[in-house]
Amino acid sequence: MADEATTGWFDARIVTGAHPSSLVPPTDRDAIAAHLDTYRMSGALVSAMASWLHDPLAGNAEASSVAHSLANRGVLACWTAVPRTPGELESLEKLVDQAMAEGVAAFRVHPHSHGYSPALLGDLYGALEANGLPLCVDAGEIGWTDIEAIARRFAGLPIVVSSVGYRQLRSLWAVLSDHDNVFVDLVDFAAHQAIEWLAANGLADRLLFATGLGLRDPGECIMRLAWSGLDDDTVTRIGSGTAARLFGARRTGELRVGGQS
Repeated sequence: MADEATTGWFDARIVTGAHPSSLVPPTDRDAIAAHLDTYRMSGALVSAMASWLHDPLAGNAEASSVAHSLANRGVLACWTAVPRTPGELESLEKLVDQAMAEGVAAFRVHPHSHGYSPALLGDLYGALEANGLPLCVDAGEIGWTDIEAIARRFAGLPIVVSSVGYRQLRSLWAVLSDHDNVFVDLVDFAAHQAIEWLAANGLADRLLFATGLGLRDPGECIMRLAWSGLDDDTVTRIGSGTAARLFGARRTGELRVGGQS
């Protein structure tokens, strides 16, 4: 079932590296390739565990290394940013320029884990908006008020919120309803029939397939979408169409979605 159902899907959240307390095996280049092969996926967006838990900026090179080694498989790098700090980061605009030159497809931030206010990243949001790069963030790393403020001020910036638990659906609905530039991926999106609920209310195009490989068992998200009961066209849009819109134009090669370039 999975081979057929997931053919052409794009996995928008993979974390390479090893989590110190995870029961999931380390995710390296070969593990990602095997994941894509097993489910016949068209590609993936990869960030580095090191960028979250060790060295935010140095980990970006690891994400790019994996992406470059699997570029022919549609794998893209997602970099991490932090506020400007002497000795660590000179300029957020220059970081985004570097990312553009290296074919990076998106940025991820960890305000809670890295200990700063999301408001300190205004230069990043502006540079991402200007260059068409999405911003990714876990719901546990940022408040809904901050998400709404960023979405309002930078209306052309796509914001992908991940790891949204079922108790946050009311807040999610309010933000999705008010801001067309906010999206949600399926990592830990475990509310009963929440995918069907959003699709029935016209928000299928704001849903983005992602497994969280490296942090979670990918079967969870795969089964949630494959067995959702949605029609095939809607499943394809969630599985690959949203990713094509958000990430397809920002890579050095071609993002192939469902066998099409």
